[in-house]
Amino acid sequence: MPVEDVVKVSRNFQVTIPSRIRQKINIREGDLVRIIYDEKEDTVKIIPISREELEGH
Repeated sequence: MPVEDVVKVSRNFQVTIPSRIRQKINIREGDLVRIIYDEKEDTVKIIPISREELEGH
């Protein structure tokens, strides 16, 4: 079942990822994420970048 929440876009076009979603995708302060706009679904996706991916393994 999808987890969703509503957040406000700041003046600098930033959004806060709600804690229950951060917990689901296991991201912490300082982690990197990939932001993808899916034209077919007309959605924005947030994909955590694993430490292994950053190290090139």
